[in-house]
Amino acid sequence: MDEVTDKTRLAARILLFDAVDRLLLMKARHPRGHFFWVAPGGGLEPGETFEAAAQRELLEETGQSPSIGTCVWTRRHVYEWNGRRYDQAERFFIARTTSSVLAPTSIDGYIVGHRWWSLDEITASTEIFAPRRLASFLIPLLSGDVPSEPIDCGV
Repeated sequence: MDEVTDKTRLAARILLFDAVDRLLLMKARHPRGHFFWVAPGGGLEPGETFEAAAQRELLEETGQSPSIGTCVWTRRHVYEWNGRRYDQAERFFIARTTSSVLAPTSIDGYIVGHRWWSLDEITASTEIFAPRRLASFLIPLLSGDVPSEPIDCGV
């Protein structure tokens, strides 16, 4: 991951798979009006580790608290939100659940829905995903090829 400074927003994301390998994604509305799909997660609180943030965010956004597994991807993303520029460094962790029922305790206002997606549905979709090449990075994970070191999954 590129150099992280004190101005970099650190975030943890969770690739939450259900019992049939569907991935939970949150539907987000950008302030400019378009929609995109993103894994649950969010920014680290002061002094919080990526793993602790992943566990907290997963509980807040889904009501579930499965064990947080391996960090498999990193992502550096510079974007604009409500007229403000952000430089965000993310780490993606794997988690598994046996329940597809969600009971969020706190969810960001820009999240307008959620969906459990199969790999085939993601591959066939014309929706916008973050990261953009989500399907190509999921293929090895779902076949059991978990990287020994996190890989950069791009924008």
